[in-house]
Amino acid sequence: MSRVTRNTKIDHTQPFVFGCSTSVFPPEEIEALLTHGHTLEALATGTVRPTTAQQKHFLRVVREEVEPRTVEERAWVRLQARREFEEDEKGKAPPPPPQDYGMVEFDADRCWW
Repeated sequence: MSRVTRNTKIDHTQPFVFGCSTSVFPPEEIEALLTHGHTLEALATGTVRPTTAQQKHFLRVVREEVEPRTVEERAWVRLQARREFEEDEKGKAPPPPPQDYGMVEFDADRCWW
């Protein structure tokens, strides 16, 4: 998936930025995104035009027309879902702190055993 059009340059010198927690990714998907993430991002955003059948299939996956077939495609779907989930979580207010009625949880100072 690393072939791109000749006149568009993708900066592979910087590491790919996930933009979300990577705890839900299996190791092979993390590796796929570290290797192909810049290209996938460029294809998905329209910065680069697809040049291969595999890249065209990837764009159909991005548009949710077909199911992902490759590790890269599955990783990209998981990445987009995780980014969206974390963005939604940012907008929610934190839960209120539990009410404290001045009661001690456990009367350790009164236990004789």
